Amino acid sequence: MNIEGIQQALQEAQLTGWLFYDFRKSNPIAYQILQLPTDAMYTRRWFYYVPAQGAPTALISAVEPHILSSLPGERLLFRTWQEMHTLLRKTLPVQARVAMEYSPMNAIPYVSRVDAGTVELLRSFGVEVVSSANMAQRFIAQLTQEQIYTQREAGRLLMAAKDILFAQLGDDLRAGKELNEFDVQQRFVALIEQAGLELPEDELPIVAVNANSGNPHYEPTALQHSLIKRGDLVLFDFWAKLPRPDAVFGDYTWVAFAGTRDEIPARQREVFEVVRNARDSGIAYARERLAAGHTVEGREIDDVTRNVIVKAGYGDYFVHRTGHSIGTVLHGNSANIDNFESQDERILLPYTCNSIEPGIYLPEFGIRSEVNLLILEDDAEVTGVPIQEEIFPLL
Repeated sequence: MNIEGIQQALQEAQLTGWLFYDFRKSNPIAYQILQLPTDAMYTRRWFYYVPAQGAPTALISAVEPHILSSLPGERLLFRTWQEMHTLLRKTLPVQARVAMEYSPMNAIPYVSRVDAGTVELLRSFGVEVVSSANMAQRFIAQLTQEQIYTQREAGRLLMAAKDILFAQLGDDLRAGKELNEFDVQQRFVALIEQAGLELPEDELPIVAVNANSGNPHYEPTALQHSLIKRGDLVLFDFWAKLPRPDAVFGDYTWVAFAGTRDEIPARQREVFEVVRNARDSGIAYARERLAAGHTVEGREIDDVTRNVIVKAGYGDYFVHRTGHSIGTVLHGNSANIDNFESQDERILLPYTCNSIEPGIYLPEFGIRSEVNLLILEDDAEVTGVPIQEEIFPLL
């Protein structure tokens, strides 16, 4: 655990301290930042207070006196709720401004891990609770140079697997072979694994044809799937990472047409162009802000991207945020590209990764184009290249 880094962040934010709180592993952010083992038994409430200056303090139940033993600082045991309240009041300075995993108005549910009652308790002591959202990113989201390499490599290998799959599907269509979403999904899984990548358990690539592609989270199964025939539009959403604990995911979406380029319907071309322009506008905005030395918030990129789709008349069919954070888990706990499902005011920090994936979902078909954006010091890098510029004809 990086106590010095936490205290530096607190001083920069002009906060009195950071109060980590958990009940039955309800606060995964605390476990990540404090580097606590999650395979141990935690059945009682615990607190860990890191002041901006000085030694930390752990408040733990007498039922589980062994927990938090890896952390530095004083250890205080409570037996009753009254003792817990007393120790908390003594530990926190008068009129303290304390960071917690709290989001005002639950604007960012990903960081809203402390229950309202606990916040009320601290306020009753005269403590001001503020959100740890931006600070927490510094300790759970910023990637090392090695992790950035793993993200780029995941993108390279996934694109290669996609290219092999598309070539195979073209051959199958020419040969008149019967295709369906589930079989193609299973083939894609095999190609991804052959490339030396691993998939999260029970999260397989999406292969969705025609109306199914209009459902952003459609999943084909062995029992429920559709045929893929000549003239169909097919959406492919795929992700994986290198097989190492600290590797970062790549996550991409392409759309293909089971026919020739000339056979692609004009409506599908039009919708793809709108989605592509929205994607590129969001990326350009992020790069321009960073190049000018400004910070950029997730919600700002979402607004820029979404406005392109709204102005084209498809706003009602873009039903999700523009993107999510990516880390060693597919959906991370740092800033999302979102001012739609949530109001994510978090800053995109250098050396973090996000998806940019606008989509338009009509009753007859859906179009999504997804790339990954590595945020650097004064620029942003798209991974998983080449970026898709048109619907891919399989023939």
